[in-house]
Amino acid sequence: MCCEKTGNFLTVILIVIFCLAICPDGLCAESKVKSGLAAKYCGDKGIETNPNVIFSCNFENGITGWSNYRHGAKDRVLLIKDESVANNSAACVQMITEKNKSTSSGLRYKWDPGHDQVYFRFYCKFHKDTCRPHHFVSMAAYSKDYVPGGRAGFTRKGNETFHSVVEPPPENGKGSWFLYSYWHEMRSWQNEDGSPNNPPDGDGRSFYGNNFGSPEHKQDFVRDKWICVEFMIKANTPGKHDGEQAVWIDGEKIMHWKTGCIEGTWFRDKFRTSGSFNTNPEPFEGFSWRTVDELKINSILLGWYVSNERAKNSPTNINSVYFDDVVAATKYIGPKVSK
Repeated sequence: MCCEKTGNFLTVILIVIFCLAICPDGLCAESKVKSGLAAKYCGDKGIETNPNVIFSCNFENGITGWSNYRHGAKDRVLLIKDESVANNSAACVQMITEKNKSTSSGLRYKWDPGHDQVYFRFYCKFHKDTCRPHHFVSMAAYSKDYVPGGRAGFTRKGNETFHSVVEPPPENGKGSWFLYSYWHEMRSWQNEDGSPNNPPDGDGRSFYGNNFGSPEHKQDFVRDKWICVEFMIKANTPGKHDGEQAVWIDGEKIMHWKTGCIEGTWFRDKFRTSGSFNTNPEPFEGFSWRTVDELKINSILLGWYVSNERAKNSPTNINSVYFDDVVAATKYIGPKVSK
């Protein structure tokens, strides 16, 4: 409708104004797929030469370039050289769990120096019989001496680390892809105001990742299909709440959490944008991810963690996911383009 020739100049102007009004640049509004770095490289060929690219891997030369296997899980990260399985390419990786057991595996890439803003794009395909994972793919900032892992349930220190995990939507189609975030100002699930029952540190596991989803984009957990996932974290200016994070699915931005992006109320560990707990709506304040400028984003993790409960309730003994076409960069990447 916005592009029809009407012959009436005033009508055209009114239509354009209307179209702009219904597509504001808000938390979840992005009506068209935005082209990024990948648009310049057919099939991602040569994308590693772009000066904005930090790391890339399409697995056609094997599992190379990664810093380490998460939890030493080399036997649970398999190179698959099969064009019928890979994402329009010659190879991909498959991450698997142990039979009917809680299992964590993954590939981590860590670099130095870090960056204040990083985009992380990857393709994933959940096996047709797999259960939904407990935790998925993450991006983090680590100080020089910080050792990742083993701190679930505890808040973070602003001079040591922060991270977000991008998680797939629930299977009921009533949620969206979302971000599960840990940082020094995160809220506790225990009290209404977000404080722990055992202040000041909540050393009784009072803090678990705060969830940030998309109120408008409801999706389902899709199996046996390649999905392009990209998420971004922008570090804050120390002392300010100008940090951000965003998610794109198949090139469409489904959320962008930043200062003033949406109104809601913090209740326990969630920023409620609707419902009975949204009692005092105020603009979202943005993120104070860090307290020192030296703490920068310097790690990505292709993760696959299936909890014991989910493994036991899974329809299959071995749960798995495929990954392909991984790129981390300081600018928006976008989906891989065809030749």
